[in-house]
Amino acid sequence: MMHTKHVLSAAAFLAVLLLLLAGLNRVFEYKGSREKLTPFFERADQLDVLFFGDSHAYSALYPMELWADYGITSYNLSNYNLTIPISYWVMRNALCVCQPEVVVLDVNQVWEQAKLCASSNDVHTALDGFPMSRTKLEAIFDLTDDPLFTDDKGHRFKDLRPEFIFPFIKYHTRWNDLSVQDLKPHHNRELGGERNIAVALPEAYEITGSTADEQGFGFIYLRRFIEDCQSRGIRVLLTNLPYPCPNNSEEQLYTNAVVYTAEEYGVEYLDFVYMDQIVDYSTDCYDPASHLNPSGAWKVTDFIGQHLSEAYGLPDHRGEAAYASWDSDYAAYREHKLESLRQEPNPYAFLMLLSDPSFSTILLLPESSAAYADSAAMQLLQNAGRRHLLYSDTDEAVWSDALMPLEQIAQPIGGSYLAVIDRGGETIGECVGSGTVVTTFGSVTLDGLAATAETSRGSVQLAAQPGADIYAAVLDRHSGDVLYERAVKL
Repeated sequence: MMHTKHVLSAAAFLAVLLLLLAGLNRVFEYKGSREKLTPFFERADQLDVLFFGDSHAYSALYPMELWADYGITSYNLSNYNLTIPISYWVMRNALCVCQPEVVVLDVNQVWEQAKLCASSNDVHTALDGFPMSRTKLEAIFDLTDDPLFTDDKGHRFKDLRPEFIFPFIKYHTRWNDLSVQDLKPHHNRELGGERNIAVALPEAYEITGSTADEQGFGFIYLRRFIEDCQSRGIRVLLTNLPYPCPNNSEEQLYTNAVVYTAEEYGVEYLDFVYMDQIVDYSTDCYDPASHLNPSGAWKVTDFIGQHLSEAYGLPDHRGEAAYASWDSDYAAYREHKLESLRQEPNPYAFLMLLSDPSFSTILLLPESSAAYADSAAMQLLQNAGRRHLLYSDTDEAVWSDALMPLEQIAQPIGGSYLAVIDRGGETIGECVGSGTVVTTFGSVTLDGLAATAETSRGSVQLAAQPGADIYAAVLDRHSGDVLYERAVKL
C-alpha cells in the first residue's frame, strides 16, 4: 500500500514538473515558430492547400489573398533556409493534423547537398511549434544523423538533439530578452506568409537550359515528399518561384533537372524563372538576387490562385457559413496592410505598395512634379496600374495595357495629371488639366491642382500638397471610401 502511495506521489510530482517545464518553455522560447504555427493548428481542418519551401515561397505566397480572390483556404509553411529534407519533415508533421487537397513545394533548395541549413535557429523555427510526437522525434533524429555536420556557430547538430526535443535547454538563458510579447505573442496574420517591403534593382541574370545530374539529399527528399503525399491521395504541385537567377547559377542547373523528376511521378512543375511575364524584376524585387516584395508576391499569388481553382478544381468557400471566420481574419489582414501603407517611410516602397489589388488608387501629380524625370518613380507608378490577364489553357500571363497602362502620364502638358485606378471595375481613367473620370464607385473630377471624388458615401476633396511630387489616395475598391491619403516627396 505504501509502495503504491509512493509511486502515485512520484507520478504526481513528475506530472507537475513536466507541466511547469512546459509552461516555462512557453515563456522562454523564441516565439517565431509558435507565432507562425498557432493559426495553422486553429485552421488545420479547413485547409485545402499547404505551401512548403524556403524564403522564396515564404515571401511570395499570400494565403489571405487567395481567400479574398478565390475562396481558397491555404497556409504557408515555408520559412527561411529550409532545405528540401526540412520541408519534407515539416510536411510530415503538418499532415499529422491536416489533410489538404493539394500541397505546393518550391524546389529552389533542391541543389543543397546536406540535409540541414547552417542555421540551427532556422531549424528551430521550422520545428519548435509542432507538438512532440513520434513524427517529430523521427524528424529530429533523421535530420541530425550526420555526426560531423555543424551549424554556423560550430556546434554539431547531432549534439543539439536534446535542445530540439526540449527547446527549454536552448532558451532558458533568455532572461534579459523577455518582454510582454513573450507572455502574449502576436500570431501571424498572413497565415504563414511574410511581406518584405522594399524595392531593389535586380542583379544581372541569365536563363539557361542546361541541367545538372540529380544528386544529393535535395533530390532524395524531393522524391520522398512526392511519394509520401501521393500515398495519402494528396496532389503535388512543384514550383520554382521567380527570382533574378544570377549568371551560371548552380541553383538553376538543379531546378532545371526537376522537370524530369516531375515527369517521372506525373506531377506538375511550374518553373516561374522561365515565365517572364508573371513578375517585373524592375519593380518586384525586395533584394537584388533572391526575394520578391509584395508587388511581385501579389502577382505570383494571383497566378497560383487562378491555376489552383481551374486546373485543380479547388472549391470557393466564400459565403459558406462554416468559413465565416476567414472573412473576419481577412478584415484584420486588410487593416494590417493599410497600416503598412501608413507607416512606410520610403517613398519608392510606398509607391510599390500602391499595386495592392485590394485597393483602388487616385494619383495626382502637379505639372512641376519631379516624378516625371524619375525613371524609378515612373516605373512604380505604371506598375500600380497593371493587372494580369491570365490564360489558363497555356499557363501564360501578359500585362493589361502592355507594360505602360498609364498612357497620359508621359506627356504632362497643360496642368496636373490625374489617374484613377479602379480595381473594382478593373479600369483606369486619366486626364490632364481638367476632366472627369467615371468609376464603379462614383466619379473623380480634376480642376487645376485639386480633385473631387463623388461616391455613394459623399464628396471628398483631394488636393496636391505644396512641394509634393505625388498625391496618392487609397480607396476601398468597392465603396470608394478614402482610407488613406499621402503627399509624396521624392
